[in-house]
Amino acid sequence: MSDLGRLSSPHASRRDVLRWTGGGLLALGVGGALSACGGGGSNSAAGVKKAAGALSKPTTLHIASAPIDNYFLDFVNQDQQDYQKYNLEVPKFILPKSGVQGEQLMTAGSIDAQVQDVLLTMSTFVHSEPGKRPVFVGMRVPETTYSIVVGKGSWPDAKASFQEKMQALKGKTIGVTAIGAGADQQLTLALKQAGMTRKDVTPLAVGQVAGGGAAQMKAGRIAAYVGITWATSRVLAKQTGGRILIEFSDPSVPPLLSKQQVDVCIVREDFAKKHEDVVKAWLASQTAGRDWMVANRGKAAELLNKTCLGGKFPDIAKGYIDHFADDLVPKLHPDWKVAKADIDVMLDVAQQMGIIKKGQISFEDLVPAFARA
Repeated sequence: MSDLGRLSSPHASRRDVLRWTGGGLLALGVGGALSACGGGGSNSAAGVKKAAGALSKPTTLHIASAPIDNYFLDFVNQDQQDYQKYNLEVPKFILPKSGVQGEQLMTAGSIDAQVQDVLLTMSTFVHSEPGKRPVFVGMRVPETTYSIVVGKGSWPDAKASFQEKMQALKGKTIGVTAIGAGADQQLTLALKQAGMTRKDVTPLAVGQVAGGGAAQMKAGRIAAYVGITWATSRVLAKQTGGRILIEFSDPSVPPLLSKQQVDVCIVREDFAKKHEDVVKAWLASQTAGRDWMVANRGKAAELLNKTCLGGKFPDIAKGYIDHFADDLVPKLHPDWKVAKADIDVMLDVAQQMGIIKKGQISFEDLVPAFARA
């Protein structure tokens, strides 16, 4: 069984979880095994003008999130009262300590909805009981957000080929959140696409950008780091005086890396069957938040910098909002629908990583009929 397979199992140990996450993948800087956050106002839908398509009565929805750019839309929905507009009453966000914990909480029924990594969710699906398995109800981040950030030094320029850039990493120590984590798996895949193996580099578990990543690079213990999101990769480059050597989403990068789509909206299989109307209200609230971000870029950047970047990186926040509006939104299908071709790419990636066996699951297994593009 792959690392992803073991860790998505309901029987994964705390040691396994920490190994996977490098001490906490999602709850950046949040103490304890599980935390919650939210605004100081009421989550009650009473008194908020309802949008067309709102649920007929107030309905509680427990959402897991994280203070990081791939999850920023959740904070927009909260700030703009989008949930209440669709008669959803969302208590303070649950902040799992890791992606694995988020999946486990969902299969246990403690979380109703969340955005999650595609590959981790595929692994969780094949290792969970029917009905409790997580299913894809929307494509939230239709691109890969992984990258390789390098520190100060002599590196190939931006026009160099993918192979040249990867070869420049030969013999170097490369930081990842944890050995066996998603970033580490992506590094292995990138090496393979460049005709290299893990023996050509030294992967080192250093934790998150805000902690180990930046500190280890400044100290010269790592030459590069596998970034996991658009904004955090740029934060690392700025903190260390380095730059992004390879953006996995760049068209010059092999398709098996560049065509990945990393984050989906998920709910439990039984929840999708019983509460399709609630799922659609959740997705509609996200559409409202998305449209507000596009129409109010300046305010959105201020909110992102405040909620996810510690108020320290206004330029990166602005850049992310422009990227979101100009590059990511045009790739979205109406109503966040999930396309078969996109999931087939990810199924291929999962097979090559050893996360699933060929033919073990299909697009139709993972995506309810109402969520298909």
